[in-house]
Amino acid sequence: MKFLVAIDGSQVSQKVVQKVLSLAVPCKAVVILLTVVEPIANYYPKVMMPTGDWVTWQGTPDIELEKTLLNSSQTLLDNAAKTFRSAGLECLTKLEIGSPRDVICSIASAETPDFLALGSRGLGTVERLMLGSVSDYVVHHSSAPVIIVR
Repeated sequence: MKFLVAIDGSQVSQKVVQKVLSLAVPCKAVVILLTVVEPIANYYPKVMMPTGDWVTWQGTPDIELEKTLLNSSQTLLDNAAKTFRSAGLECLTKLEIGSPRDVICSIASAETPDFLALGSRGLGTVERLMLGSVSDYVVHHSSAPVIIVR
Protein backbone atom coordinates (compact mmCIF):
# COMPACT_ATOMS: atom_id res chain seq x y z
CA MET A 1 0.00 0.00 0.00
CA LYS A 2 1.19 3.52 -0.79
CA PHE A 3 0.17 6.91 0.66
CA LEU A 4 0.90 10.29 -0.92
CA VAL A 5 0.86 12.91 1.83
CA ALA A 6 0.80 16.62 0.97
CA ILE A 7 2.02 18.84 3.82
CA ASP A 8 2.62 22.56 4.12
CA GLY A 9 3.81 23.14 7.67
CA SER A 10 0.43 24.24 9.02
CA GLN A 11 -1.12 22.85 12.20
CA VAL A 12 -3.50 20.83 10.07
CA SER A 13 -0.47 19.25 8.34
CA GLN A 14 0.63 17.88 11.71
CA LYS A 15 -2.79 16.25 12.04
CA VAL A 16 -2.44 14.80 8.53
CA VAL A 17 0.91 13.24 9.47
CA GLN A 18 -0.57 11.71 12.64
CA LYS A 19 -3.65 10.38 10.83
CA VAL A 20 -1.62 8.82 8.02
CA LEU A 21 0.78 7.34 10.58
CA SER A 22 -2.14 5.62 12.32
CA LEU A 23 -3.36 4.23 8.99
CA ALA A 24 0.01 3.33 7.46
CA VAL A 25 1.69 1.49 10.33
CA PRO A 26 -0.71 -1.49 10.50
CA CYS A 27 -0.36 -2.17 6.77
CA LYS A 28 3.35 -1.23 6.55
CA ALA A 29 2.61 1.25 3.77
CA VAL A 30 5.13 3.24 1.78
CA VAL A 31 4.69 6.95 2.42
CA ILE A 32 5.57 9.68 -0.08
CA LEU A 33 5.69 13.12 1.53
CA LEU A 34 5.11 16.06 -0.78
CA THR A 35 5.57 19.77 -0.21
CA VAL A 36 4.88 22.27 -2.97
CA VAL A 37 6.46 25.73 -2.92
CA GLU A 38 4.73 28.37 -4.99
CA PRO A 39 7.02 30.41 -7.24
CA ILE A 40 7.90 33.77 -5.70
CA ALA A 41 6.38 35.54 -8.70
CA ASN A 42 2.95 34.28 -7.52
CA TYR A 43 3.27 36.51 -4.47
CA TYR A 44 3.82 39.71 -6.44
CA PRO A 45 0.67 41.81 -6.70
CA LYS A 46 -1.06 42.38 -9.99
CA VAL A 47 -1.51 46.00 -10.98
CA MET A 48 -3.94 47.53 -13.46
CA MET A 49 -2.25 49.67 -16.06
CA PRO A 50 -3.93 52.81 -17.46
CA THR A 51 -4.78 50.72 -20.53
CA GLY A 52 -6.91 48.41 -18.37
CA ASP A 53 -4.44 45.52 -18.67
CA TRP A 54 -3.47 43.62 -15.54
CA VAL A 55 0.27 43.00 -15.18
CA THR A 56 2.37 41.38 -12.48
CA TRP A 57 5.20 43.43 -11.08
CA GLN A 58 8.41 41.64 -11.98
CA GLY A 59 11.09 42.86 -9.64
CA THR A 60 14.55 41.47 -9.26
CA PRO A 61 14.30 37.84 -8.13
CA ASP A 62 15.11 37.48 -4.45
CA ILE A 63 17.45 34.51 -4.61
CA GLU A 64 18.06 34.48 -0.86
CA LEU A 65 14.32 34.35 -0.17
CA GLU A 66 13.93 31.48 -2.64
CA LYS A 67 16.76 29.57 -0.93
CA THR A 68 15.19 30.17 2.46
CA LEU A 69 11.79 28.91 1.27
CA LEU A 70 13.29 25.80 -0.30
CA ASN A 71 15.48 25.06 2.73
CA SER A 72 12.62 25.44 5.19
CA SER A 73 10.41 23.26 3.00
CA GLN A 74 13.08 20.57 2.86
CA THR A 75 13.46 20.73 6.64
CA LEU A 76 9.69 20.31 6.97
CA LEU A 77 9.84 17.20 4.78
CA ASP A 78 12.85 15.78 6.63
CA ASN A 79 11.20 16.21 10.03
CA ALA A 80 7.97 14.56 8.89
CA ALA A 81 9.94 11.74 7.25
CA LYS A 82 11.70 11.04 10.57
CA THR A 83 8.29 10.48 12.14
CA PHE A 84 7.38 7.81 9.59
CA ARG A 85 10.82 6.20 9.53
CA SER A 86 10.93 5.96 13.32
CA ALA A 87 7.68 3.96 13.06
CA GLY A 88 9.44 1.54 10.70
CA LEU A 89 7.89 2.76 7.47
CA GLU A 90 9.60 3.45 4.16
CA CYS A 91 9.28 7.16 3.47
CA LEU A 92 10.25 9.15 0.38
CA THR A 93 10.16 12.93 0.06
CA LYS A 94 9.38 15.23 -2.85
CA LEU A 95 9.87 18.98 -2.94
CA GLU A 96 8.22 20.59 -5.95
CA ILE A 97 7.75 24.14 -7.20
CA GLY A 98 4.49 25.24 -8.77
CA SER A 99 0.79 25.65 -8.06
CA PRO A 100 0.05 23.31 -5.12
CA ARG A 101 -3.27 22.06 -6.44
CA ASP A 102 -1.90 21.24 -9.89
CA VAL A 103 1.34 19.69 -8.62
CA ILE A 104 -0.46 17.51 -6.07
CA CYS A 105 -2.77 16.12 -8.76
CA SER A 106 0.14 15.62 -11.17
CA ILE A 107 2.24 13.74 -8.61
CA ALA A 108 -0.79 11.64 -7.65
CA SER A 109 -1.22 10.70 -11.29
CA ALA A 110 2.46 9.80 -11.67
CA GLU A 111 2.86 7.92 -8.36
CA THR A 112 -0.55 6.17 -8.38
CA PRO A 113 -0.93 6.02 -4.58
CA ASP A 114 -3.67 3.99 -2.92
CA PHE A 115 -4.59 7.12 -0.98
CA LEU A 116 -3.71 10.81 -1.16
CA ALA A 117 -3.93 12.65 2.18
CA LEU A 118 -3.97 16.40 2.77
CA GLY A 119 -5.42 18.91 5.17
CA SER A 120 -8.46 21.09 4.89
CA ARG A 121 -8.38 24.68 6.02
CA GLY A 122 -12.00 24.29 7.11
CA LEU A 123 -13.27 27.22 5.06
CA GLY A 124 -17.00 27.69 4.68
CA THR A 125 -18.77 27.79 1.35
CA VAL A 126 -18.51 31.56 0.86
CA GLU A 127 -14.79 31.67 1.65
CA ARG A 128 -14.12 28.69 -0.60
CA LEU A 129 -15.81 30.46 -3.52
CA MET A 130 -13.83 33.63 -2.90
CA LEU A 131 -10.41 32.20 -2.10
CA GLY A 132 -10.34 28.84 -3.79
CA SER A 133 -9.26 25.74 -1.96
CA VAL A 134 -6.43 23.34 -2.72
CA SER A 135 -8.18 20.47 -0.98
CA ASP A 136 -11.45 21.11 -2.82
CA TYR A 137 -9.65 21.18 -6.16
CA VAL A 138 -7.70 18.00 -5.39
CA VAL A 139 -10.86 16.13 -4.35
CA HIS A 140 -12.43 16.94 -7.72
CA HIS A 141 -9.39 16.45 -9.96
CA SER A 142 -7.16 13.78 -8.40
CA SER A 143 -6.90 10.35 -9.93
CA ALA A 144 -6.37 8.85 -6.45
CA PRO A 145 -8.84 8.46 -3.57
CA VAL A 146 -8.43 11.49 -1.28
CA ILE A 147 -8.43 11.66 2.52
CA ILE A 148 -9.07 15.16 3.87
CA VAL A 149 -8.00 15.72 7.47
CA ARG A 150 -9.41 18.57 9.58
